[in-house]
Amino acid sequence: MHVKAKKGVLYVGSAGTGKTTIIKDYFSTLDKEYVLNASLNFNSYTDSKALQQVIEANVEKRAGKTFGPPPNKVLIYFMDDLNMPYVDKYGTQSPICLLRQIIDYGVIYDRDHLEEKKYLTDIMFTACMNPKSGSFYVDLRLTRHFTLFACLTAEKDILATIYYQILDSHLCTFDAKCQALTQRIINATTITFTQLANSPQFMPTAKKFHYQFNLRDFSKIIQNIMQTNPAHYRGRDLDLARLWVHECMRIFDDRLIFDEDREMFMNFLKNGLKEFNEYKEEVLLD
Repeated sequence: MHVKAKKGVLYVGSAGTGKTTIIKDYFSTLDKEYVLNASLNFNSYTDSKALQQVIEANVEKRAGKTFGPPPNKVLIYFMDDLNMPYVDKYGTQSPICLLRQIIDYGVIYDRDHLEEKKYLTDIMFTACMNPKSGSFYVDLRLTRHFTLFACLTAEKDILATIYYQILDSHLCTFDAKCQALTQRIINATTITFTQLANSPQFMPTAKKFHYQFNLRDFSKIIQNIMQTNPAHYRGRDLDLARLWVHECMRIFDDRLIFDEDREMFMNFLKNGLKEFNEYKEEVLLD
């Protein structure tokens, strides 16, 4: 609907909520005969010149001073991490200002001959941003051109359903005892992750700016367990449970820098270990 109306879409959400995946999945369904796409990952060094180079590289001259995709086609530019560019001393971001100029007036200026205008047609923009990183504020005169969608972290039940299917597809090749750990591993990961992610003590601060725990961390734990070889775990379900503890320590505990944070994390981990109640806690943590 938005492509037909040539109205931009902006997805907003924390890391790991699938913003980029939503857009790239949509791009994969496009009919290249009618809709084209181009992507640009914004970062703190992205300026208006870099953005203009990407825009101009994907359009061609039509007639006179008009530029655009091939006739009868629409070109969608995707800007990842829209709010990442550096904020100058005037409180502006040069690529954001250039975007607003293009959407408002459909014009860019030739950088070698500033008096010459280039008119852009049949293009539109879509973007995503993480409000917890980069600039927390994006010019409202730009965002007013977009339809905003919030991407939220999935609920516990949804997480359990998704990751159970993924992990079970791997552990189904193991023996019965290891297969029986699938649901327990998912439940234990969910318990540990949700307590950690929702704890005020683990919110990012100036000293703990890297304390950003999201679904990517959850995925890494499952992904690393899926690297196991069935031949190495025949009748060794205890070792598989210990592997889960190891991955949690590597992904979560290794990032903690204060003793009180490590102590609280161990409490969260022990809550997750209750899912493996047939094994002794000290054996799993050894």
